[in-house]
Order: sequence, then C-alpha cells, then structure tokens
Amino acid sequence: MNLNRYRRQILVKRLGEKGQHILSEKHVVVIGCGGLGSNSANILVRTGIGSIDIVDDDSLDLTNLHRTSLFNEEDIGKPKCQILEEKLQQVNSEVTVRGIKKRITKENIESAVKHADIILDGTDNMETRFLINEVAVKSNIPWIYAGVHTTVGMVIGIVPRQTPCLKCMSHSIVDNKTGEIPVLGNLPVIIASIQCTEAMKMFLGKQLSGMIMYDIWKQRFEQIDIKRNPECICCGKEQFELL
Repeated sequence: MNLNRYRRQILVKRLGEKGQHILSEKHVVVIGCGGLGSNSANILVRTGIGSIDIVDDDSLDLTNLHRTSLFNEEDIGKPKCQILEEKLQQVNSEVTVRGIKKRITKENIESAVKHADIILDGTDNMETRFLINEVAVKSNIPWIYAGVHTTVGMVIGIVPRQTPCLKCMSHSIVDNKTGEIPVLGNLPVIIASIQCTEAMKMFLGKQLSGMIMYDIWKQRFEQIDIKRNPECICCGKEQFELL
C-alpha cells in the first residue's frame, strides 16, 4: 500500500496510519449501485478499503445520472456494476473491485455476503433491506442501512446483538412503495458520505451515531437513539422469516 496516496487522510488523528492499515484489510459488499451504492463505493475505494464487491442487476438509465457521480451518458444501457468495476479500478488500482451482476434473493444472499466484513445498503426497497438485515444477524455481519426520499436521508449502523436491528426499528422507518422515489440529486452523495463514515467507525471500533436523519433542504441533522428490542423476532428470537 502506498501510504503517500492517503497522507492527508492519515493526518486525521481519529484514523492515523494504523487506521489506514485497518481499512486496507477490510472487505465490503455493497448491495445496489444506484445513487447511494455507487457514491458509497466511490468513496470507499478512494478511502483505501481493501476490497469491495458491488452487487446489482440493473443497467444504467438516463434518470440515474442526476444523482450519481461516476456514470455518464455513454454508459446508458450498460450494467451499473460493471461500469463501476472498470471506473473504480482506474481510480485506485490497489483496491480489488468486483462488479457482480446479480439480483439479490433469499437463495443467493448468504453466499454473496459470506466474506464481508460489512454490508452497505444501496437498495431502494424495504423488502431487500429486511432480507439484508436477516442475513446480517444470522451471519453476525455488521451492516449500514441508508435511504433517501425527497430531501431527507437516513443512515443507521447495525451491529448484530449489540445495536437494534432493522426489525427493531421498523416502526420508525417509512416505506414509500408508490411509484418512483422522488429525490433531490445532491442528497445521495451526502447520505453515502455519512454511511461510509459510519462504516469506518465500525472498522475502527468507535461508537456509532444511532439513527441519523438529515434534511438537505432545511439543513437540519437529527440523531435518534433507538433501543434494541429484546423481544425482536429477528435479533432477539433469531427467527428468520425471509431466509
């Protein structure tokens, strides 16, 4: 690893050279690579993560371009994960980047994440997120939920058996199922940055920030402390309904 690449980052005392080496040994699986997942993958590769799998089965659409930072018009119609693999490998050749064109299902999710040190949520539906939550709890893999809607984003770091899981806090999360998700174009990159910061804190063994909500229009942050539910069907009773 060429530490000179990261020297400005290493100067941050919360990370330092030791922390940079820790990042270089970690493997991340990003599920979904639209506005959130593509920006998070971009940030982590530039940060110096060791390896990253980007799992997505969609091709790039014109409507993706307003909220992503690596795709361009020439990429329309190509698989998102393969575009990211190619471009991110050029950004940082020290990082192993794999684009995996696959739709995550209950049949394949365990094999997709079995080597992950952390899972990042880049999806846009709660069904897949609850599936991620179950496999994370079952396999004892930390993961970070992220979601955006209109001008508001949310991030939650989840460490199985230590923090509330997604099922514990499902009453606090709105599932917007109707039509396309409205989102201001610059919101996903901010929420992705928060998601990646929480991931780095996990890797370094630092305290997470609970549920983080940010309204970009009002420029307002909220941090909400949610307690783990010992009777939770997922992380309390370990009943995995989706798996």
